[in-house]
Amino acid sequence: MTEKEDRILRKNVDDVQQNVETIQEMKIYNAMKKGIVEGKKREKRRIYTTGMGVVAAAAVAVLVTYSTIGLPNKGVAQPSVQSASIKNTDNFKAYRSFSRLEPALASALEQNLVVPVGQSAENKGYRVDVTGAVTDGRKVYILYTVQNNTDEVVIHADFALQYEGIKDSSLHKGASLSMLASESRIQPGQSMDFIYSNNLSPTVKYPKKVNYNIILTETSDKALLSSSNKYRTSLDVAFELDPDMLKAKERILDTDGTLTVDGQKIKVTGVQYTPLSTYVDLEYDQNNDKRIFQLINPVLISKKGDTTEKLYYPDIINSDNSEVYSDNSKFTLVFKNSKGIQPDTVSLKTFGISAVEKDQMKIVVDLNKQQIIEAPGSDIELVAPTPADYADEGEILLRHTIANAQYLKYSTRLAETFTDAKGKVYKRAIKTTSAGNFGGYMTSKDGTAVDEMRYTFGAEAKNYPQPLTITLEKYINPISDTQAVELYSKN
Repeated sequence: MTEKEDRILRKNVDDVQQNVETIQEMKIYNAMKKGIVEGKKREKRRIYTTGMGVVAAAAVAVLVTYSTIGLPNKGVAQPSVQSASIKNTDNFKAYRSFSRLEPALASALEQNLVVPVGQSAENKGYRVDVTGAVTDGRKVYILYTVQNNTDEVVIHADFALQYEGIKDSSLHKGASLSMLASESRIQPGQSMDFIYSNNLSPTVKYPKKVNYNIILTETSDKALLSSSNKYRTSLDVAFELDPDMLKAKERILDTDGTLTVDGQKIKVTGVQYTPLSTYVDLEYDQNNDKRIFQLINPVLISKKGDTTEKLYYPDIINSDNSEVYSDNSKFTLVFKNSKGIQPDTVSLKTFGISAVEKDQMKIVVDLNKQQIIEAPGSDIELVAPTPADYADEGEILLRHTIANAQYLKYSTRLAETFTDAKGKVYKRAIKTTSAGNFGGYMTSKDGTAVDEMRYTFGAEAKNYPQPLTITLEKYINPISDTQAVELYSKN
């Protein structure tokens, strides 16, 4: 496992409280990955990936999101047979009674907006029943059950929602699969409920006809190490899902408001209220002299007379986590759905930004002098880990101490290449030892955070012309500056 994969895994596992299931799930993931990579070398087959991480299941029954690494060419697989589903949805009781649903789906169920689908597909002893679905044109949820009528334990190897007539509409990046169970494996003779979800582009006109595909794989060592479709089963369910099903209940505010924070301009291009969520679309001004990574604790405030509604703690859709956006200048804040008041005024408030001057997006270090030559701010230090810390030769630790980090969502991300003093570019070395005690992101109760980043230059890097420059792809640098902009006024 590379250091990058290790960091991703460590961060994801922290999100769901690491437990004994983590090791087993990663064994399955790594075995499958190894088998497919080896199969590629042997058979030269095309392999596609979802570009998403793997999150292991928790030890108790919780809603867990995980994703897959993709498979060889699906075209050779035996097709499934579709029919009307005989499964009783029971008004989606299994989902309604679960307390850890995404707020948007919970709201949809509460308002009885999830429409029954009632279609199933069978193949080689497996059956998938798509029981329900809902979309507001910006987010889509598919509720379904997998029944395993074989003698083999299986897991999902891939999943995708395809819109008819739209090329590459499966939008793997950002798609998630959640389950109402303690682990992802489906035992022989058992069934399991799942939720597929993904973000949709506000600029695309999606058709009603869709196809939901899943691929199940056996979990024996032989199956996971094989690149053949022999151990994998594809199931397809075609049905109709109207992207405008909630259009009569949505409300859109056209706005050209601009939020100016620390001298940086962020344009609010639209606000959309749906029964599922509230979407605020924004765009960073290309003429800003700083690279902005996020707003700090944005709040959407609606007022009607003496009534005030404040929506906090939004999710974020951007080019890092979704195919909705192709660059990092545009993003969407996704708040909980509004209570439905017809406001007199609507405004967006933020308590600052996390940003760095564009010409300071780098860390320059001298390995021989063991010092940082250049970096944004003065709150980052270089630590030389020892072999006792499972350090590779040519590895450093960057320790970044951050004040007022309680509302920050992103950690620093370093480029996979670095440059020596003469301009020669090298690839970041693959870490060969365990991570040890260093590395990771830790937040204390007072809001202070410590971000420890390992970076492996390689054993020969000390002989390269010094200093060495690492480009920053993301960097935590909170700047406090409370600002607000009015987005709508009835008058």
